[in-house]
Amino acid sequence: MKISEHADRTETLFGLRAEEIHKWIDGFFDHDGFDHYMRMGKIASYDPYDHRRFRHCKEALEEAYQEFGEKYSRQQIKNVVETHIKDDYDGYLPSRTDFENGTFTAKYHDAQHSEEMGSILSAQEMEDYFNGMADRSTPGNSFVSSFGFRIVIPTLLAILLFITAIVFVIVPQVEGSMMSQKKLMIKELTSSAVSIVERYIQLQESGELSLEQAQSKAAEEVKAMRYGEQNKDYFFITDMHPRMIMHPYRQDLKGRDLTRYTDSENKSGKLIFVEFTQLVKDQQEGYLEYLWQWKDDPNKTAPKLSYVHGVAQWQWIIGTGVYFNDVQKEIDKLEQALFTTFMLITLGLVAIMSYIIGQSRTIENRKKRAEVALHEAKDRYRALVESSNEGYMLEADGEVLYANNRLHRMVGYSDSELKADSIWNMLFPVCAQNARVLAHLVQLFKHQAEASEFEAQLLTKSGKQLDIILSTSKIFLSEKSGHVISFRPITRKIYGGSVGLVKKVTDYQLLTSRIVEQIAQSNTQGHVVESLNHMPELIREMIDAGSRPDNLRRAIGSAYDAAICRFIDLSIEELGEPPVPFSFISFGSNARHDMTLFSDQDNAIVFEAPAPERRKSTQRYFLHLAERVCGLLNQAGYSYCEGLIMATNHRWCLTVEEWQNNFESWINSATPSTILELNVFFDIRSTYGKKALVDQIQQHINQLIRQHPSFLSTYAKNCLSYKVPLNSFKQIKTERHDGEASINLKACLRPMEIFCRIYALKHDIRESNTMVRLKKLAAVKEIDPQSFKEMVYIFDHIWHLRFMNQIVEYTDLREVNDVLAINSLTELEQQNLKNVLMKISLFHNKINQDFFGSSAGKL
Repeated sequence: MKISEHADRTETLFGLRAEEIHKWIDGFFDHDGFDHYMRMGKIASYDPYDHRRFRHCKEALEEAYQEFGEKYSRQQIKNVVETHIKDDYDGYLPSRTDFENGTFTAKYHDAQHSEEMGSILSAQEMEDYFNGMADRSTPGNSFVSSFGFRIVIPTLLAILLFITAIVFVIVPQVEGSMMSQKKLMIKELTSSAVSIVERYIQLQESGELSLEQAQSKAAEEVKAMRYGEQNKDYFFITDMHPRMIMHPYRQDLKGRDLTRYTDSENKSGKLIFVEFTQLVKDQQEGYLEYLWQWKDDPNKTAPKLSYVHGVAQWQWIIGTGVYFNDVQKEIDKLEQALFTTFMLITLGLVAIMSYIIGQSRTIENRKKRAEVALHEAKDRYRALVESSNEGYMLEADGEVLYANNRLHRMVGYSDSELKADSIWNMLFPVCAQNARVLAHLVQLFKHQAEASEFEAQLLTKSGKQLDIILSTSKIFLSEKSGHVISFRPITRKIYGGSVGLVKKVTDYQLLTSRIVEQIAQSNTQGHVVESLNHMPELIREMIDAGSRPDNLRRAIGSAYDAAICRFIDLSIEELGEPPVPFSFISFGSNARHDMTLFSDQDNAIVFEAPAPERRKSTQRYFLHLAERVCGLLNQAGYSYCEGLIMATNHRWCLTVEEWQNNFESWINSATPSTILELNVFFDIRSTYGKKALVDQIQQHINQLIRQHPSFLSTYAKNCLSYKVPLNSFKQIKTERHDGEASINLKACLRPMEIFCRIYALKHDIRESNTMVRLKKLAAVKEIDPQSFKEMVYIFDHIWHLRFMNQIVEYTDLREVNDVLAINSLTELEQQNLKNVLMKISLFHNKINQDFFGSSAGKL
């Protein structure tokens, strides 16, 4: 369906077109999509539309609430989103998992119906480009005037009226009539059964039968009554308690208290017999719809309509019912006959129309091919422009028509601001360097200047100055002439520190605090993500200014923690207060704050043990909370953990006692191989909530290690398995990556992380940060001052290389890359790296000496 057709449908169903929501669901590339495209563009099989599958699933509803909550109510948004998606997937509402496991392939409409896209050129210019002004003025070329208005439209209207009459008039009337007949039938049949019971009441009152005999015989006679096409329809009897007196097919219910009986197996949860009783009390008789066993087949259920009538003398309720399937079969027969007639009429109309329209077929096909080619050219041009690292602006006849996302991000101005006449004075402050640029742009918009290129100084909306290369080139759009203006930042590929002119030192700690404060004060999840988007630029500036890696990690970790806390607070506002106190736990690099800007998630939840009967409902609440928080972190750039070590996994959303039992099992049965999977759990920190819960877990871990001292020796073997990347000749051991000799920097850091972890466990040091652990180990004299200095230098140096490598390879810091090409280092830098790697033997030597009585390092 086209976006306009989706809008037509929701307008019909709910009186709401909401085209912006439909466009959002099927939207062309968005901001994050282009960033992802830039990262993945080298993969031959990469589908640049792939990111939008997450708007074609039920999880997208929360994001839609955030996007359109100020304009529409939550119910309106829900109606539009779910109707759109169900129409695309045959009435089914997929989940994210359905796309990830291949059950569904996402459907996109802009590739086929690209007139629905946000246009790069205005609609009028696109039309001018395609048809030309002369074509539109030529008489007789209008499809509406020549064919549509006189032939096609009346025919379609006739078919539409015919369908409308069938669907909305004839079928509902027949269905209503049949249902009325069925209701009357079961009422009359029930009256017959009541008459039988009343006869036995008379016999009992006359003394011919005792009460028990009369009731027994009456029940048996009613039980034997049958009717229906297969003679399987029956009557049942209950009392006013209600208890089951007689049911011919459900002997298990006889004499049973039906007060709490529901058809829960059929998922309606309706208290059927209580409602029967209430109907008789209120009205003496009545009808009720519900799900019930299909006749005498206990393995099948079907919707049913029952009629009940009370017998006051014995406080009995007698009832019977009819299955809707019987009515539907008769309706289906009628519909089939009507549709057959409709098809014959339609075929006749199609034959007439085919003859008339056939003459215009060639012309229309040519037009369609030209239109597809035009839209394809538009799509490719947009993809090319948007995936560029340069900012682009398109001008035609002195008017700014379009600016790409990169330019918006570069300068910070909105689309309307960039189209304002005063924008040039705001972008280019008065200085000698910019004077020529401003003069050129003025002449350019008057078509009095040729294409050229300038070096200029750009002023962003936030007040930051950027050195850029501004270049202009002429283009022609149909009968219009215009220019493409490009803004290319002047970047200096640095390594090992900042080069160039000395800049004023900025208080980066204050800037980090402001971002954290903005996150903490955000009113929506979108505002949190928007604040996090300032972090790449801040980290880049800090790297350029030569900030220590420890400061960079602290800034990234503070923003990450603030985002988690705010996401949790906002989620709790929607879900309600937690049923018991809890703590959101960070594991691994998240806990250590050894993170890049886009590390993946390692987290969990611990909560106080509720009453046993509330255990499952409590865990469900926290799993629901975790699903929202982890989903929002994923949107913010912190991807899901591939090993599913996340709070959304029921294995890692547990009570304190369950977490303690896990660690007890892990430590008691630890082997060098099993510890490989458990390393991440021994870096643990409470990020949100009741910290005492995590303290209880850490205290239990310490007690377990004291009780099982052999665990540390087993762990030590695991530590020694992480080899230093040096060969037997003390040369850096590399691997081929993209055709270059490379080394994995993250793997170089792991021996030190493991070293600090095992000695932190030994001394019950509960801080998870690696640098803090080193300081604590020095304080308890586990390492001497000289070793401490060397270890800090090793850690900082590798982290410095890690940050610098990422900023060299990915200027926008939106890609985690730990593979360093050795040839990108100078000879002196390579020698320094080799010396640093050789010093990692410090860790292995000490572990060997402390746990195995040997001083021989295992490199």
